[in-house]
Amino acid sequence: MDRLEFLVEERSIAEVLKVILPKILPQSWTLDENFFVRHHNGKSDLKKSIPQKFKAFSSLPYDTGIVVVQDQDANDCKQLKKELSQICEQYNSKPCPYRVRIVCHELEAWYLGDVNALEAVFPHQFKANKYKNKDLCSHPDNIVTPKNRLKNIVGEYSQVAIAREMASRMDVNINKSESFNQFKKGVLDLIKS
Repeated sequence: MDRLEFLVEERSIAEVLKVILPKILPQSWTLDENFFVRHHNGKSDLKKSIPQKFKAFSSLPYDTGIVVVQDQDANDCKQLKKELSQICEQYNSKPCPYRVRIVCHELEAWYLGDVNALEAVFPHQFKANKYKNKDLCSHPDNIVTPKNRLKNIVGEYSQVAIAREMASRMDVNINKSESFNQFKKGVLDLIKS
C-alpha cells in the first residue's frame, strides 16, 4: 500500500485522526504525503462525495487504500456499514482496497475509552480513578449518547479544540472503545493488503 485516504464525516473526526494516525501507522507514513484526512460537512456530504473520491483515487498510479469513517449516532451500525460499503463497491472501479468504520455512537466514545487522557484534558472535572471501572468508560460504545454524558461530567467544550487535545493524549494501545480498536485494526490490516 502506497497511500491511504481517510474520508470522514466531520472536522472533529479529522482532527482526531490527524493526531492519532501517526501513533498507529508505521513511522514512514506522513500526513499529507502518503496519508490524507479529508473531512466533509456531515453524513450526506460524505455519502455524496464517495463516488467522486473512488473515481479519483482509482485513477492514481499507485496503490491507494480508502477508509470511510462515520459516527453511528442513532443508526443501526450494521445497516449503516452495509449502506456505505455498497456505495464504495458500486464506484470502486480499480478496485481500491477499502474499509468502512463506524464510530459507536459518537466520537466521544473513543474519548471515554481512555480515562487517563480525559483526566489530562479535564483535570478538575474528570478523575480517572472514579470512572475507570464504570461501564461509561470500560464499555463506552454501549453509551447511546456519549457526547451528552461527557458534557454532563466536564461541562461544555469546543468539539474541534477538544478533538485535537484528546487525540494528543490518547494512548492507542489501551483504549477501551471497541469501535476505536476496530478502526485501528482495519487501518493496520489495510496497509498490509
